[in-house]
Amino acid sequence: MKAWRRVCLAGLVAPLAVAVQAQQAADTPPRQPAKIFYAPKPIQPAPYMAPMQPLVRLADLKAKHKGEVNWNELVVYDKNNRAEVTSAAPGSKVPRQLHSDAPEYWVVLEGRIRFEIEDPPGQFQIFEAAKGDLVLAPERHLYSLEVIGTEPAIRLAVTLPDTTVIYETRPEHPEKGMEYVPVTLSTGNNPDEVPSDGRPDRLFFNIDELQKEHPGRRSWSELVVRKNRAHANIICGYAADVKQTPGDLGHYHTDFAEIWTIMRGQQSFVIEGLKPFVASEGDVVYAPAKRWHLPEPTGEGMSCRLAMTPYPAGNHLYQPR
Repeated sequence: MKAWRRVCLAGLVAPLAVAVQAQQAADTPPRQPAKIFYAPKPIQPAPYMAPMQPLVRLADLKAKHKGEVNWNELVVYDKNNRAEVTSAAPGSKVPRQLHSDAPEYWVVLEGRIRFEIEDPPGQFQIFEAAKGDLVLAPERHLYSLEVIGTEPAIRLAVTLPDTTVIYETRPEHPEKGMEYVPVTLSTGNNPDEVPSDGRPDRLFFNIDELQKEHPGRRSWSELVVRKNRAHANIICGYAADVKQTPGDLGHYHTDFAEIWTIMRGQQSFVIEGLKPFVASEGDVVYAPAKRWHLPEPTGEGMSCRLAMTPYPAGNHLYQPR
């Protein structure tokens, strides 16, 4: 009897499901084709302004500073971003400090670094980050870091171009022409704070742990920074899954550049006006505003890049299909 009931119910449910789907399809308005706009585009690609380069290889920076342990290289300084690659000896420390109106985030390129991030206010979380990990310090949150282990550590730090560092304790050696004065700091939200759906900021990102959050998926992305003037996604995938489209230029942005660093494996880049190239772990890639660009995974195994732009929902311009 029970089996008979299941058969009868299945016979009723299947036509009902089809009817519901048909009604839903009827109720759904037809998809409209994308509206075509006309955007100004330089005939000659926008130039690279120093210190920006299409590709900064970590291996080249290490060779340039061969024999040095502590060094720093400014690799991006434009109207929206400042990015620096820093090498520091074991035991090196950055004291507690904050940016009043700018987040800062780091990708560990080599070695191990212990980060201390204030979150929630007055309490600190500690993260031990290794190669390929990302750590975020939101604006108005104190942070500090220390290189741990026996090897130097190299990190990529990204923040706004002209932010000011504010210290928890008075530094002993002020910059030339500067003095440190005691102040209080209002730490309310900006009026245009980017909505977070009520969820607290996630401060630490490890690719292996993120992969577990996307079970069964070979290609995935994870939003890691979404602030008023800072936005970053980790994008992972396999070269074998890339579907090539002849003539595809990718996309470009009218008013801002895009930056990438390779967190795992290799990525190929096609940037307007340049020969295609491949970037490896720790390399930094830069595409100026108004230049077509198309990054894709390449090589064997999973490949991950961190894509960085200054706006949480910035414009992307594509070729009409």
